[in-house]
Amino acid sequence: MATMDDYFHKVQRKHPTILDDLREVFKNSQSDSPQRSITLSQIRAAYSQRTGQDFPIKGGTRTQMCFVLTIPYVACFTSQIGTLRFFTIDVSQD
Repeated sequence: MATMDDYFHKVQRKHPTILDDLREVFKNSQSDSPQRSITLSQIRAAYSQRTGQDFPIKGGTRTQMCFVLTIPYVACFTSQIGTLRFFTIDVSQD
């Protein structure tokens, strides 16, 4: 039986730069705090604009959310109306 991890690894093999592309989406949108977070639809649109391809994670919002959360130092919360909001966490080494 295939798992989400299997699916995510398959996507990463077919799109070897996807994690770097998504990191750049966060960097370019300056979404580095809950106050400057971005939605899943904004992530998909920015990815498509950056790569010229549709966001490769198919399925529902839950699947897409789980994939984005596989990127180290990415966090997510929901707004009062239930919109998923994503941002990166700065992990500065002292």
